[in-house]
Amino acid sequence: MNNKKTIFILFCLFMIFSLSYVYSANVTDNLNTSCQEHQYNERLNLLYDNLSRKYENNKNNFTLFTIREKNNQTEDYDINKLNKSRPIYFAMDHVNADDEKICDTITKRLKEEGFNVVKAEIGPNKMSQNTHYLYEHNISNAIIFHLFNGVDPSTIRELATEGNDNFGKTVRSNGNDVVLAWFYDSVDCVNENGSGTAYVYGSETGPSMENPKQYMEDNEIIAICTSSDMGKHKENADYTGEKTVNEFIELFNK
Repeated sequence: MNNKKTIFILFCLFMIFSLSYVYSANVTDNLNTSCQEHQYNERLNLLYDNLSRKYENNKNNFTLFTIREKNNQTEDYDINKLNKSRPIYFAMDHVNADDEKICDTITKRLKEEGFNVVKAEIGPNKMSQNTHYLYEHNISNAIIFHLFNGVDPSTIRELATEGNDNFGKTVRSNGNDVVLAWFYDSVDCVNENGSGTAYVYGSETGPSMENPKQYMEDNEIIAICTSSDMGKHKENADYTGEKTVNEFIELFNK
């Protein structure tokens, strides 16, 4: 009888121990699962934050495919941006009696280097006429090359991707690129430490502009300056168009 009791007690203890072990294992599994879920959620949150920053940086709230497509387009744009075969529409300011000679120097050199110069004109209104010509004829994939002997903010805004001129904005949206250049004794709004990189005065055609250098960079305008910066370094300034055209050609070798 006592043996039976002993066996029964041992059996009960065994069952209690077994149940406790199973419960403990379940608790451990649950804890592990909870930890894994916590780690998983943390990774999801990190991924979400990274994607959010990516969207914000690209100013897009689309999908990863959109971001990848945008990046691919940017790479293609950099490769094809400055291609000699693209038509060049050149116009320059009046400077002096050597205007025709300067224009010929630039266009002749470009053609010798294999550039496709389709138009070259001289005069203060020829820049705007260039823009309107591309707009009216719905021309795309061209390069607008304008040369000035003084900085007028309106001529910069006119061809900005987000500028205030509807003709210019439309022309830029058609895949046309812009190179603006300044020579002679113009204010330097391009090179570091130039007297016009932080501010240039307005004119009768429009208001002044702060940080024109940054504005051009933000609006994908390529800028060249070979001027004396109001006489500060006349010995290095371009008065013939030769340095300007060399700088232009160099853009295609980068």
